[in-house]
Amino acid sequence: MPLDNKSIIKGTYFPPGDKSISHRILILAGQVIGKSEISNLLEGEDVLNTLKAMRLLGVQIKKKDKKYFVFGVPPGGLFQPNQKIDFGNSGTGIRLLSGLISSNNIEVKLVGDRSLSKRPMKRVTEHLSRIGARIELKKDLLPPIKLKGTGNAVPLIFEIPIPSAQIKSAIMLSALNTNGIVKIKEFKTTRDHTENMLKSMGYNIKVKEKSIHRFIEMKNNKELKTINYNVPGDPSSAAFFICAACLRPGSKLIVKNILFNKTRIGFIKTLKNMGGNIKVIRKRKIHNEFIADLQIEQKKNLNSTILKPADIPIQVDEIPILSIAASFANGLTVFKGLKELTVKESNRLLLIHENLKKIGVKSKVENFDLYIFGNNYFKKGGAIIKHNDDHRILMSFYIANMICKKNNVIKDKSCVKTSYPTFFKDISQFSN
Repeated sequence: MPLDNKSIIKGTYFPPGDKSISHRILILAGQVIGKSEISNLLEGEDVLNTLKAMRLLGVQIKKKDKKYFVFGVPPGGLFQPNQKIDFGNSGTGIRLLSGLISSNNIEVKLVGDRSLSKRPMKRVTEHLSRIGARIELKKDLLPPIKLKGTGNAVPLIFEIPIPSAQIKSAIMLSALNTNGIVKIKEFKTTRDHTENMLKSMGYNIKVKEKSIHRFIEMKNNKELKTINYNVPGDPSSAAFFICAACLRPGSKLIVKNILFNKTRIGFIKTLKNMGGNIKVIRKRKIHNEFIADLQIEQKKNLNSTILKPADIPIQVDEIPILSIAASFANGLTVFKGLKELTVKESNRLLLIHENLKKIGVKSKVENFDLYIFGNNYFKKGGAIIKHNDDHRILMSFYIANMICKKNNVIKDKSCVKTSYPTFFKDISQFSN
């Protein structure tokens, strides 16, 4: 069924494999001699580009019966690829593999599509240059990345003032082939999947979390071990379904096998604060990651909320869909400190604001703060959505059809392939 203002969300939903974990498990399994097994890998274009990149770097990856078998090379053992490596739209792929390659004695050119070619890379590469890698960027900022790695990386202490799991993970991947102790200091907690996987694979890594800072210490005196890994459901993909279920009273949704890492479920806390009726019905821990089943049974309309800048890093990808929830919630919602949204696949902050106005929602942006004046009346809708090939903007404003008098027009839906190829098929199964 197509989504419209008569839709409510009902059913039992298994989200696709988590995108962040899918990238990382392919890379880390590719750094182990022996066979690792991955099931429920996300087969979106972004992850498949990371898979192709690992193959070009000498890792054997085979698929059989929906499972992927990875036969890795040891740290420092990446092959010299015979061509440039194309990451398409994937910022995660290009940044993480810049880190891995930087401490290998090979020379590589990393490229991406038009959107990725506008995204800043220096925030990552400036750290990698310090270990001895030689790196060239377009305009000293953007892809392509010309990277000559070093086989003799210098162990350093890194401070990361920008809250970014990609910067942190790139440094950690470079540390896999760095002799000595590598130390990282984060000023805000970011998603910690790389750390959790390294612990599960027997690596010598220590993590200490204090009230303000987070400290990571790595020493490569223990080899990584092979792993059998079932990728849990992606909370950022599930967020569209969970928000949709919270939008309309009468919705009843069970979500199975969702990743419940505290750095990824900020949006669930936000929805609960807004009156979302979300219950955790089963929680367990596998490979150092919490996984849960959820029950959403929405009984009343949502209310407004305020997010402070410190709340944003753990739900930065969900701000677009939360803005739809805020539009149909009673009162003024404020999301503060959204600067990081301006350097995503698009300037998400601007696109959220522009599209909200188009569908008939009053909003304003001041100093990277977004104000949404919500109510639980249907919006006029019927707008042509401007998404600039950004999958999260597109999917968010497709869900907005639930709160609009007329369905919005979305031209060229192909960009969902980067993160959630089956989105439209899945949402149609749950709209009643």
